[in-house]
Amino acid sequence: MRQPSSADPSSVRQWNERAVITALRDAGTVRVAQVAEQVGLSTASTREVLRGLVTKHWVVPEAQSSGSVGRPASMFRLATPPVGLLGLDVGGHRVRGVLDAGSGSVVVLGEVSIEQGVPGVEATRAALVELLAPVDVSGVWMTGLAVSGALDHSDRLDRSIAMADFVGRRPAEVLGSVLPGAVMTLHDTKAALWAERVEGAALGRRDVLYVHLGRRPSLALLLAGQLYRGAHGSAGELSLNELLPASGGYDWVEAGGDADAQGRALVAAVAGDPVAVAGAQRFVLDIVPQVAFAAGLVDPELLVLGGALGPVIRPVLDEVRDELDRRLQTPPDVAVGELDEYVTARGAVHLARERLWKTLLDSEGPLPPLERAALLA
Repeated sequence: MRQPSSADPSSVRQWNERAVITALRDAGTVRVAQVAEQVGLSTASTREVLRGLVTKHWVVPEAQSSGSVGRPASMFRLATPPVGLLGLDVGGHRVRGVLDAGSGSVVVLGEVSIEQGVPGVEATRAALVELLAPVDVSGVWMTGLAVSGALDHSDRLDRSIAMADFVGRRPAEVLGSVLPGAVMTLHDTKAALWAERVEGAALGRRDVLYVHLGRRPSLALLLAGQLYRGAHGSAGELSLNELLPASGGYDWVEAGGDADAQGRALVAAVAGDPVAVAGAQRFVLDIVPQVAFAAGLVDPELLVLGGALGPVIRPVLDEVRDELDRRLQTPPDVAVGELDEYVTARGAVHLARERLWKTLLDSEGPLPPLERAALLA
């Protein structure tokens, strides 16, 4: 890594700080001389940068290593503070959450139903308060907030069937009073795809089409290893298109006069009701032509069928593959999502983790202190 050939001293210091942190990543505890060699600075300059990073809590000095000759060598490692991260999946009927308290291990918080018949924003806030009651929110640095609907590039909810009261508003602002730390707003299906990519069926894959089979089928794309949002943030958003039914397609349960027929249909299928299972499998096979059309446009290496109906359709996967083979020159591999109903919340945690470090490291000007307050400034 080369130092800029011409820059003001302040810019050079800022570059040096980030270069040293990059060198320390995954390096364990190392000597100053090792860092200096990798960064391309003198040992004295590297030591000065390290002292500044210790002051900002990015770097921790370790016990000196005694060599056979001369003075003990100074040793440093990257700091690992307990960075709390929260992942939330917020829809029209319930909120789900997971927490990484700082160890890197994700723990399920549970789910809370959103009271129906109460204004949506008020009911959602109340459900979140109940869900987060056991959480020490002072330790949460960032919250990943995954919501149902189409988000624009300013994180405003343009359209949502499930969260109609939030349309035209930024969910992070509307719910900000009950959300700890800095808040990152996400599309729920994209968050679910990212979770499958990090720890599920799409692990190690770079080009993936994800079909989420929940109350309303939805799509998300991973292209060249990155979530694809599109020019307006709405890639994969088909709620206004008859290619995939937004509602009314889950007709395998009798009408009950309630407002959540899709929910009842999903519950019946997941519970193993034979009529509901057969209906769910038939529904998925009916939409394979539309899925094949989408796959033909982006040529993914993998198609993941996730969401509540994922496990239900496993017995008809071979039929899905056969239908794709008939319609595509190079059909993708097909897999059922491996994660449970907290897949979206887990994806929100993983994406929040990436955003947190990017926010701190890619900020303009001097590197901020490695502390929660720096994200909230």
